[in-house]
Amino acid sequence: MKVSNSLFLIVCLSITVGLLVAYNEFTDHFNQGKEYRLQVRQLQNSLEKAELKNALLHNQLMDFKQSVAVALPPNSVLRNQVASYEFMNLAGSLRAPASEAQLDLSGMLFEKGKKLFREQKYEKANREFHKILEEYPLSRYKVESHFFMAEAFFLQKDYKSSLDLIEQMVQQFPDNDLTGYALLRMGQISELNNRLEEASEVYKTVQKSFKNQQLRAQAQKLNESVQVE
Repeated sequence: MKVSNSLFLIVCLSITVGLLVAYNEFTDHFNQGKEYRLQVRQLQNSLEKAELKNALLHNQLMDFKQSVAVALPPNSVLRNQVASYEFMNLAGSLRAPASEAQLDLSGMLFEKGKKLFREQKYEKANREFHKILEEYPLSRYKVESHFFMAEAFFLQKDYKSSLDLIEQMVQQFPDNDLTGYALLRMGQISELNNRLEEASEVYKTVQKSFKNQQLRAQAQKLNESVQVE
């Protein structure tokens, strides 16, 4: 009888141990599956953010020609080259990994500002661009915001404010091609004020200081049109 009881206990213990092992394996498998599902959800969220970013950038890409067309004279080389610059800038953003740039409100403000600019609501447009510079000092749209603000003031014939912004661009972004195009505006302002020699010096500076061949060619063309006595 004792032997039978002992065998029974051993069998019961074996069954219990087996059940515990199976339970632990099942629990580990379930927890692992839960972790996988969590990772999948995180990846899906990252993908959705990346798609949203690319959708916004694609919209900018389709929109850029109109914004430049309003800013610059029709059929001008300057307009075409600024358009090319913005195209390359946006194309680079589209190729960049989603982790390199986080979406923020500066992109929305920039789009709103460009829309107002196209509608020739320059004061309202500049308020949006100014918000970017004040609230998002590290925004990727800093240079473009300066440029469009300077253009808006130029189109309103507020040449002093335009020149102030161009000088800021020279100080903060001396090597940026948009600074070169803004300097061409500075030369044109000098021409409007009949300071032809000064305008010529500005165009020569652009030719010497920037590597962009199209920008340099435009500066040379404007300089040749200036009649310095």
